[in-house]
Amino acid sequence: MSSHHDRLTKTYRGLTADQLAALAFHYICEGNALEFKRLGDAVPRKDYNCPDVAYQARLDGFTRFAAYWAIEHWRLRTRKAEMLGAALAAIRRGEDFEKTDDLLYAHEQAESCLLALDASLLAICAEHGLDADDVRRMAGAEAFKPMREGMTPDADYLAEMRAGLAQLAGAG
Repeated sequence: MSSHHDRLTKTYRGLTADQLAALAFHYICEGNALEFKRLGDAVPRKDYNCPDVAYQARLDGFTRFAAYWAIEHWRLRTRKAEMLGAALAAIRRGEDFEKTDDLLYAHEQAESCLLALDASLLAICAEHGLDADDVRRMAGAEAFKPMREGMTPDADYLAEMRAGLAQLAGAG
């Protein structure tokens, strides 16, 4: 082992875990496999007593699933409100029917996606023995009710969300 390598190893051992991780990330991005390995060899080895890894992975997956559902729910609620507000403003200003119709269509699309998102939530929760109301409570949300009766969930969005949310919930 060279004296240069010894100095680097000694330097690495004086760094905090955060500093080591930042430097390791730099070496990964730089494509410097040799220095990444040297740094990894200098990271202290520890024995841990922790909860079952499968349990923790599943809990993390459920948390990611719930967080993503919440983000998507509020993104769609914001889009819905934005489109309805814009349509009402266009009507008040007397803008052409086509523009108003497009805005109302976008509002209904957001509602259709919210219905699909809720259907996805119910399906994933049923698959994993979770309570959908727990996820909604975490998000500060309630089950979505569209403004007009007879609305149906957007089929494409439903398939996309079911697949994505299932992957998050089942990820370990």
